[in-house]
Amino acid sequence: MRQKITYTLLAIASLALVFAEMKIGYIDSNRIMTEYDQVRQIQAELEKEQRKIEAEFNDLLVQLDSLKQDFERQRLLMSENRREEKKNEILRAEAEAQEFQLKKVGPEGEIYRKQAQLLNPILEDINKIISNIGAEKGYDYILDAVSGSIVYAIDSHDLTDAVLEQLKGTTEED
Repeated sequence: MRQKITYTLLAIASLALVFAEMKIGYIDSNRIMTEYDQVRQIQAELEKEQRKIEAEFNDLLVQLDSLKQDFERQRLLMSENRREEKKNEILRAEAEAQEFQLKKVGPEGEIYRKQAQLLNPILEDINKIISNIGAEKGYDYILDAVSGSIVYAIDSHDLTDAVLEQLKGTTEED
């Protein structure tokens, strides 16, 4: 029993020693994004673009609503063929509005492509600066306090190759 306690204390002491020698820093990515002028300018530009898209979409919705109201008012006076034409016109207008919305603000829409196009160079600059600071000041890791992700780590802590080697070794043995 006493030997177990001794081993446990030694393990804890060695872990404490390892962590004492390790240098870890962090950044607040939200603060960087809100206080960096270039990011604020891009966000203002994207908001302007989004308002423009919303106005275009609202125009489409007004046209669609107008078509539906006209149809409802004149439905009883229309021939069967004319009613079908108007219904198809309404369906086309609805499909056009949905397509517009997907094309402009959908997951792969124009607004997201523009955001990536404008922000990616800035994010690359931010990552380079973080890497430079990490290397210059001797950090082992730099974490993002917002996402909890590692934004910088020295290569000697990268275990990917060791994991892949062992995975390949277990596959060959099977």
